[in-house]
Amino acid sequence: MTYLLLIASVLLGSLISAFLKSQRDVSIKFLLVFSGAYLLSLGVFHLLPEVYEVHDHTIGLWVMGGFFIQLVLEVFSKGVEHGHGHPEHFKDKGIPLTVMISLFIHALLESLPIGAHTHELSSNTLLWGIVIHKLPVSIILFAMLTELTSSKLKIIFWMAMFALIAPIGVWLGETLPFLEQYYRQLTALTLGVFIHISTTILFESSKSHKFNFIKFFVTLLGVIIAWISVSHH
Repeated sequence: MTYLLLIASVLLGSLISAFLKSQRDVSIKFLLVFSGAYLLSLGVFHLLPEVYEVHDHTIGLWVMGGFFIQLVLEVFSKGVEHGHGHPEHFKDKGIPLTVMISLFIHALLESLPIGAHTHELSSNTLLWGIVIHKLPVSIILFAMLTELTSSKLKIIFWMAMFALIAPIGVWLGETLPFLEQYYRQLTALTLGVFIHISTTILFESSKSHKFNFIKFFVTLLGVIIAWISVSHH
């Protein structure tokens, strides 16, 4: 089921992007805001208390490590993870491998703790955070690929690769015994990635500094749903 949910998120994002081309910019904005609020809330409500449960102060290095790893990856991915496709940077150059590889590394890192976790609640919390996050990313990635190539085969290939990376990360976490010993550190790393992505999304959506009721409502909705999903267990 974990693998299917991760793949389905990318598939759904691709379908939305293909069928809602004229509304893409408007619809993706609020979906991104929701996912940013949801990710940040999951981090604050559940992941942060969990990684500090053993009072190991070095865990903060892993959190910040994840933050800075994402900062570096974003230089190469051009910010696709938080809503920036920028296909104009790659016109007539084909599909940029640096963007794709950066996205793959990002997807692999954040999914490793799902498989390494022995605690079902932690595993499910991370899973739903990644599933919700991958939906808008898939919409943006699919839209970018359609602008860079007319080959449907290439688009399908790269989207399929992107869909499989997270399940591979989960599988590695389940299969490699030593990763289970470091699940707390891996979770802290993913938390750092989540903090970077979510805050970037939320700050960028408020650049005008004007109060937007719909944006505020969507952000609040993301926080409430994240709280319910964690406290329900």
